[in-house]
Amino acid sequence: MTAPDGTAVRLEQAERKIRSLSIWIALLIGMVGGLVSGIVARVLDAPMAGAVGAGGGAFIAVSTLALVVEARINKN
Repeated sequence: MTAPDGTAVRLEQAERKIRSLSIWIALLIGMVGGLVSGIVARVLDAPMAGAVGAGGGAFIAVSTLALVVEARINKN
C-alpha cells in the first residue's frame, strides 16, 4: 500500500538517518571504552606504549561489538 503524500520517501530518509546516527553512537561508545581502558592501564603503571595499545585494542573491540549488535537489531 503506497501513500499518496510521499510518506514512503520520508520514511526511507528517516531510516537512513537513524542508521547513520546509530553507527556514530557505536563509534562514540568505542571511543569511551578505549579511553577508559587506556587510562586504567596507565594508572596501573603500564608503559605508555602498552596503555596506547590497550586503548586502541579496546576501541576496536568495543566498536566492533556495538556495530554487530546494531546490525542485528536493525536487521530487516
